[in-house]
Amino acid sequence: MKRLSSIDGACATTEQQPYFFTPSTMKFVLMSVATFGFYELYWFYKNWVLIKKRTNQNLLPFWRAFFANLWAFSCFKHINLAAEKKGISAQPSIELLALAYFALNAMSQLPDPYWLIYLLSFAPIIPVNTIALAINQKIGAKNYENSTFSTWNWLGLAGGGLLVVFAIIGAFLPEEQYQTLRPTGTVQKQDSPAFNKSSF
Repeated sequence: MKRLSSIDGACATTEQQPYFFTPSTMKFVLMSVATFGFYELYWFYKNWVLIKKRTNQNLLPFWRAFFANLWAFSCFKHINLAAEKKGISAQPSIELLALAYFALNAMSQLPDPYWLIYLLSFAPIIPVNTIALAINQKIGAKNYENSTFSTWNWLGLAGGGLLVVFAIIGAFLPEEQYQTLRPTGTVQKQDSPAFNKSSF
């Protein structure tokens, strides 16, 4: 009986571990925009780490996050399957969401100011993150919603937020006016975006 109790206790402890990395929607949106989408790659990386740990699959979380455009559908599918197993029926169309994520990231290569559309690349991930939140909540995971902002988060919001503002202003600023404001010796303004993620 004592051995069975210890096993039950271990199972309960395991059950309390989150299935997925699930920041709150507000935190996810703010961090994604402030970091020009790099927080989305962090989201993918953290979730691939948890998926690998839980399923014992032979995968490389870093590279799956680095090539998130190509592996988004697979990550979304893992979350969708976990939702089905937990009896959560409100599942998004992961095919369309993965395609939308790919398309929005591709828009980072557009000229000013159209490349700014890619700053919305967080949008297709929100429905999937919501489902992941529901899974963590249903299994009783501790701190299933990561809504607090760490010191690094605040630094990223402050520094990245300023860069986003400058990037938006620069994208709409006429070339002639930009040249008058540009300090001597700096690089000239290009048609391609000043800040964007790598094309994967």
